[in-house]
Amino acid sequence: MLESLTDLVTSSPLTYGALFLLVAGDAVLPLFPGESAVVAAGVLAADGGLVVWLVVAAAFAGALVGDFVTYSIGRFAGPRLVARYVRGEKGRERLRWAEGELDRRGTALIAAAQFIPGGRNIVMVSAGTLGFPLPRFIAAETIGASTWAVFQTSLGYFGGKTFDSTLVAIGVSVGIAIALGGVVEGVDRLRRRRARGREEEPRSGRKSIESPNSCQR
Repeated sequence: MLESLTDLVTSSPLTYGALFLLVAGDAVLPLFPGESAVVAAGVLAADGGLVVWLVVAAAFAGALVGDFVTYSIGRFAGPRLVARYVRGEKGRERLRWAEGELDRRGTALIAAAQFIPGGRNIVMVSAGTLGFPLPRFIAAETIGASTWAVFQTSLGYFGGKTFDSTLVAIGVSVGIAIALGGVVEGVDRLRRRRARGREEEPRSGRKSIESPNSCQR
């Protein structure tokens, strides 16, 4: 059954279009398995079923177009849309973090956002909402999307070269991609937690200084 499915996927040129749509959809709404699809396509390219540079091109184009759509939503819909759809303390925390980071190092953040699970969409929407310059956005996005596409495809490709079984290669490669995403997510949370702690320290210091005066009164 797996061999029949693999033959069906690799024999159709529509596979590259489907890959493009999955990656673009994942960039707009993180419910599509864009990253896993790219890794799996990389495994199939290692077996000769797909052309590796077309896999990279489809992944790159999907990421670029999807992120541009998300940026445009933020730019034209504005803060009202963000306020409506970014809900919960976690979502608001990500939004505050993205806005602060865009002010400090916007170009680097946009390029690196491809590798931040769940944070990518918030960064792109925030960039549009805050009016981040379009030429700088496109330049940073080109670097980030191309790096991400090459990395994910290579992860699957070398996994396919390492394991004889296509199913094992896909499972291991996707597992590694998910694990790396978890590591990035953990580091991201730790950075934001430390940044929040540094912001709260001056406030607590001011409160401790003011408290004796209030007692004397």
